[in-house]
Amino acid sequence: MVILRNLEPADIEAVHALTSRMDVVRHMLLPLCSREDSEKFLRDSLLESPSDPWRSIVRAIAPIGSPPAPLVGLCGVANLRGAEEGEIWYLVEPESWGKGVATEAAKHLLDFGFGQLGLHRMWATCVPENPASARVLEKVGYERKGSSSETSRSTACGRAAFCTPC
Repeated sequence: MVILRNLEPADIEAVHALTSRMDVVRHMLLPLCSREDSEKFLRDSLLESPSDPWRSIVRAIAPIGSPPAPLVGLCGVANLRGAEEGEIWYLVEPESWGKGVATEAAKHLLDFGFGQLGLHRMWATCVPENPASARVLEKVGYERKGSSSETSRSTACGRAAFCTPC
């Protein structure tokens, strides 16, 4: 149904179309982006610096097909370099909501994180106002572990914390 692929400079229009929509970013720790913000986000996603303490690997979510279709979402894994755990995230265009796109992207992220990145634990957070995201996480095997304040995820205030089983 979908693949995760590397972002390309030509993706700027699609990236901006996603990151400039309040209905897409309202539940993320991502601000509503201006064109310049979207360009910086894409640039930063393309140019990962090995000297940064945090690594954020961003991928485009695109339908499988030929010719390659434009992206329908963005996703990624963030982790502290050298750590054995990471956080997954995803955002999908509203036109693709309810079609299994986020679920499939989350499965690919888990395969990537546990496989290629060699992580031992992957977590995610979502706000209570976004029960669809909680269902996505549960479908791919995450277990709800309480609120972020209960699990010391201080950057995600008021969010439900989910972890993959160890």
